[in-house]
Amino acid sequence: MSFDQSGSVRKTADGAVGVSGKPVRVYSVTIMNGATASSAVLRNGTTAAGDAYIYHLGTTNTSKTVSFEKGLLFPDGCYYDHTATASAAIIEFATEI
Repeated sequence: MSFDQSGSVRKTADGAVGVSGKPVRVYSVTIMNGATASSAVLRNGTTAAGDAYIYHLGTTNTSKTVSFEKGLLFPDGCYYDHTATASAAIIEFATEI
């Protein structure tokens, strides 16, 4: 498998991770919270209607990371569904070609 784009992205709003619609492998997600605990949802596909593969619940006033050793594959693209109470999420990923 070769990679088109990889690295990390800081997301503060809904949107694609990597190249929209291309297979994406996610290695870790860090959610940063303020005074309210929030969640980050990563969905398979290109919209908020896609199947939720990751629902990551954060902790008030702290950051929390979940890692996937070999990466979790989103075959139809990865879409970050931002919740209003989240400060941001940092996603480590690789877009596969």
